[in-house]
Amino acid sequence: MQFVFGVKHALPARRDILEFEVAKLRELLPGATWTAAGIGRHQLEVNYWALGMGGHCRTGLEDNIRWDKTTLAPGNGALVKRVVGLCAEYGRPVATAAQSRAILGLPEAP
Repeated sequence: MQFVFGVKHALPARRDILEFEVAKLRELLPGATWTAAGIGRHQLEVNYWALGMGGHCRTGLEDNIRWDKTTLAPGNGALVKRVVGLCAEYGRPVATAAQSRAILGLPEAP
């Protein structure tokens, strides 16, 4: 399950909303894997919430473009490096591609 915050005309980036959504997910689909994504200026804040709450986080330029089409970051590499650092702060290992596929229940890559 992926929860997305900060999209125009959709859910605002508020932790209490994520907490509610995760609680409902655990009630309805126990054991489900979840990710939270923040769009634009909300990306880093939502990354913190997701890691702190035991979920996964999403990062990248596709989520970090403002409505005027200018970027808020120097590149995907910098954004990924930042999240890797956050994972270390929270004692969360960074999944390899193979581990990510296993977490999501996808078959092994050919």
